[in-house]
Amino acid sequence: MRAIQIMAPGDARVVDVPEPEADDGEVLVKISACVTCPHWDTTLFRGIDIFDRPGHPEYPIPAGFPGHEVSGEVVAAGPKVRDLAVGDRVATLETAGTPVPGFYAEYIARPEGTVTRIPDNTSYAAGASMEMARYVAAHIHVIEVGGLRTGVVGLGPAGLMALQMFRAMGASEVVAIDILPSRLELAAELGATETIDASAGGDTTALAEQPLAASVDCTGAEAGMQLALDHTHGPVVPFGVTHGNPSFSTRHWLQRTWIPRRESPGKEATEFVLDLWGRGLLDTEKFISARLPFERYVEGVQLLLDRQAIRVLFHP
Repeated sequence: MRAIQIMAPGDARVVDVPEPEADDGEVLVKISACVTCPHWDTTLFRGIDIFDRPGHPEYPIPAGFPGHEVSGEVVAAGPKVRDLAVGDRVATLETAGTPVPGFYAEYIARPEGTVTRIPDNTSYAAGASMEMARYVAAHIHVIEVGGLRTGVVGLGPAGLMALQMFRAMGASEVVAIDILPSRLELAAELGATETIDASAGGDTTALAEQPLAASVDCTGAEAGMQLALDHTHGPVVPFGVTHGNPSFSTRHWLQRTWIPRRESPGKEATEFVLDLWGRGLLDTEKFISARLPFERYVEGVQLLLDRQAIRVLFHP
């Protein structure tokens, strides 16, 4: 079968790899959509390790990586599979991890408990975002936002999901913060009550005049996390993998800024996402900026690097 493989920084190809088979407790899924995790795709493509580990990345990257957010149809099921059946529309719940091949492939074999059915009203394109959506849900569910002025810093896929989830969780205000006008416009379409341009020429005085009661940083950048810390009088959830050295000072302590413990997603997070999809309260398809075949992977990553795309969907 065909799969994407990053051979070296800047060099990605479509390669032939063995087609997997469903083991006893596994299902074989024919992939319909695999969406980018922008930070991971762009760093691996450039030769940078997202977790700053010495000696990483090691090339060639295993075939199929870093693809890990996919949806598709069950085409075979092992004899010990109990709840899923051939024909079910499913999405993955978690990355495979090494040495299992990644998900930029035509087929994947996954343990039954690591995939879930998606609602009939949820397209494959939208359903491919299940894994990130449940991680976002788990991170922000550690705080109470009902009736609060909340903020989302960074309007990539995670941030655009978080703002919709804050609304669904009862936040009275959701302030969307980014440096790109196009993303601020999309955030308003998706339910943000206020948008703030945090670029060098932007105006953040509204945050100084009306601080946030809770926020989430989805940038992973020092400047983004610092902005959240400086303007939140309450919990700040770091969703993005934080880089740099944001500072926490006496001022933050006095304004009651704090960082809650992060939680790993479980059944509750999955059910929350499925419920929002079922009720039409979470749009994870609107911010797919391009849909490309595997052969155009390099082009898709370049769109992310040039900030011309929020998320790219690749299909076999």
